[in-house]
Amino acid sequence: MGAAAADSSEARIGPNSVLQLVQVLDSNLGLAARQQLLLESGLSALPPDSGLMPEGPAARLHQTLRQRYPEEAGRLAQVAGEHTGDYILAHRIPQLAQRLLHRLPRRLATRLLANAIGKHAWTFAGSGEFRVLQGRPLTFELYDNPIVRGEKADSALCAWHAAVFQRLFNALISPEIRCTETHCCALGAPACRFTLQ
Repeated sequence: MGAAAADSSEARIGPNSVLQLVQVLDSNLGLAARQQLLLESGLSALPPDSGLMPEGPAARLHQTLRQRYPEEAGRLAQVAGEHTGDYILAHRIPQLAQRLLHRLPRRLATRLLANAIGKHAWTFAGSGEFRVLQGRPLTFELYDNPIVRGEKADSALCAWHAAVFQRLFNALISPEIRCTETHCCALGAPACRFTLQ
C-alpha cells in the first residue's frame, strides 16, 4: 500500500503537517519565532485546514525548525504529531468506525487501521512512498520521506510521523502501543521505518 510517488515540485501534503505544528510553535516559541520560521520556509500565509497544500513549504518548515531549534525540535514535532492524531480522530475517522475498531479483536482492528492509514498515506507522505509491512511487529516504511529529504543526522528525525501513528493506535487499539522509528532516511536508510508494538 503506498502513496503514489509524484514529481516533488507538484507534490502535495496534508495541511496538518503545518497547522498543528504552528499551534505548538506559538505556545512554545512565541508568535515572533513562529512567523520567522514560516517566512524562512516560504509560507507567507497558513494553508486552509481542508484539501492539500504544496509539500515543499511544509517540509521546509519542519527542516527549518530542526536547524534553528535543534534542542527543542524533536519534542515540538512530537507534540504536533499528537495534535495531528487528535485532529484526525475528531474530524477524519467517523465515530462509527472508531466504535467498530474498539469492538473488534485487536489483531483485526490493528490490520484495518493499518490498511486505512496506508490508503490515506498521501496526507502525510507527500511524494514519498508509504508501505505497510505485514507481520509482527506491525511496521510502516516511508521511502523518500519529504519531511527529512536531503537531511543528514545522528539520530532519527521523524518524531511528527511517529507521534501521529502512536496517537491513532493508542486511541483506537490500545493505550499501551508504542511507535518507534527504527530507521531514518536522514541516517542513510532507504526508508524511514516505524514499528508499533
